[in-house]
Amino acid sequence: MHGLPTIALVVIVVCCVMTHVGADAVSAAEAARTPARSGLPPQASLPAPGPEKGGLASLYPGDEGIERDPRVLFVDDFETGTIAEIGARWGNISKVENFSFSEDIHNSSPGNRSIRIVDNGHLFTHTRNVDVMYARFYVKFHEKTGYIHHFVHLVADRTPEPWPKGGAGERPAGDMKFSTGIEPTGRWGKFPPPGVWNFYTYWHEMKTKWGTTFDGKQEPIVPGRWYCVEAMLKANSSPDKADGEQAFWVDGELYGRFTGFRWRTTDKLKINSFWLLYYNTDQPARHNKDPNPQSRVMEVWFDDIVVATEYVGPVFGKPASGKKKAVPSRSALLTKELSVARPGKVVFSQRFENGAGNFKGGEVVDGGVDGSKALAFPPDGTSIWNAFSVPVEESTTIRFQLKALEDVDDVQVLIWSKNHKDNCRYHLGSLKKNQWREVTFRAIEARVGWDRTGPSLEADVLDNFKLTYRGGTSARVLIDDFEILQ
Repeated sequence: MHGLPTIALVVIVVCCVMTHVGADAVSAAEAARTPARSGLPPQASLPAPGPEKGGLASLYPGDEGIERDPRVLFVDDFETGTIAEIGARWGNISKVENFSFSEDIHNSSPGNRSIRIVDNGHLFTHTRNVDVMYARFYVKFHEKTGYIHHFVHLVADRTPEPWPKGGAGERPAGDMKFSTGIEPTGRWGKFPPPGVWNFYTYWHEMKTKWGTTFDGKQEPIVPGRWYCVEAMLKANSSPDKADGEQAFWVDGELYGRFTGFRWRTTDKLKINSFWLLYYNTDQPARHNKDPNPQSRVMEVWFDDIVVATEYVGPVFGKPASGKKKAVPSRSALLTKELSVARPGKVVFSQRFENGAGNFKGGEVVDGGVDGSKALAFPPDGTSIWNAFSVPVEESTTIRFQLKALEDVDDVQVLIWSKNHKDNCRYHLGSLKKNQWREVTFRAIEARVGWDRTGPSLEADVLDNFKLTYRGGTSARVLIDDFEILQ
C-alpha cells in the first residue's frame, strides 16, 4: 500500500488503475479456497428460499422511492446529472473520458438511460459503516467482449479515503480491511469471454497473497445480454467467531453462498465502500489463451445501482409515474454519514527553514516545497526521536512531502513500538525523480513486520519516526513540511 496524497473530496481522475489493482492478481493459487479459523474451508450452502426472497425492490414498484427506505445506503440510476456530476456525488471517478450515457437499457428499466464505460474506468463511493452490505446492479457486456481483469467490489476499510486504495498481493490485516469482488472469470479458457461469475476475495486469513476465488453456479455469461447481479458481504458477528458470509445472485437466483469467514479481528472494522470497477489489461486474454484478443471490444453498461443492508432483488413492476428519476445518493464521506476520526490540530511540525531541528541524518538544502528549505537525506535514512509524544488514537496522522533527486525504491517509514519492542512499518514504494509527493497516513496503519502482518501502533505512543529507502550511495531524497496531527 502506498502513501497517498491528501485530496479534496471532489471528482478525482485516477490516471492508472494499476496502482489499485495488481497486474498479477489472477494466479493459479486463486483456485484454492482459504480455510477459516477452524481449519475447515468456508462452505458453499445450497440455495434456499428465505427472507431474501422478494427483497426491498418488491416493496417499491419500478424502484420508485426506494432511495427513501432507511435500509438503503446508496442509489444511482444515472438518470440525473452529467458524467462529472455523477463522479462528484460518488466521490471518486477514474478515466472520466471513457464514460458516456446510453439509451441501451434493460427490459425492466424504470428509466431512460444507462451509463457506459469503454476500456477502463471506475466509480467509487462510501456508505455509512455497516456489518452487512448488499449491492445490486444491472450490467451488460459488449457482444464482442474479451476477458475482464477486475470488476465490482464491496470493501470494509478501517481508514477510508475518497479513492480506492492499493493492496494487490498483500494480505490485509484483520483490523484494517477485507473485500470481495463479484467478477467474470474464464477459468483458464474453460469458458468463452467474459466467462462465469465468481468471487475474488481478500481477507486476513486467505491462503495466498493474491486473494482467493469462490465459484458459484457455472452458468456462462452471454455477451450482449442484460443481467441483474447482486452481491452480499456480511461481517463476522464478533472477532472470535467465524460466522461471516458472502453470497451472490444473478437475475434473482442464488448462484453461490459461502459461510465460515472470520473477516475481521475487531468490531471497529466495518463495511463501508462500493467500487463500480471496470478494469482491463491484456493479462486475462493471455491466461485464458484467447486466440483473437485484438478483435475484442471492451465496453460495459451499468444501471440501477442499489446498495442496502438487506437483500434488494431485481427491479419489480413499473413505477406509478411511468418513468422515474431517483434522487441519487452522495458519498457518505461527503455527507458526513461515515463517521471517520479526523485529526483536529497539528501537535508537532518541522519546516526546516531554521535548520534540521531534532532530525538526524542528512542536511538542510534549498529546493523545498514552494522554494523553501528541505532536508536532503541518504538511503540509510533520517530520523527524529523524543521531540513529540503522542498517544496513538484513530485520528493520529503523519503527514509530510517527499521528492527524490533520482529514482529510488523501497521507501518506508519505521516507527519503534514500545508495546511490541519492534519496528512498525509503513511502505511508500518508489519515488520518481524530481516529483513532489505528499504522504498522509494514520499511525494505526503502521504495523510490525516487513510484510506488515503484525500488530499495529494502536494504543501505543508515537514518539519517533525514521524514513529510509533503497538507492545509490549518492542518492538523496528531500523531506519537507513534516507534521504530526491529532
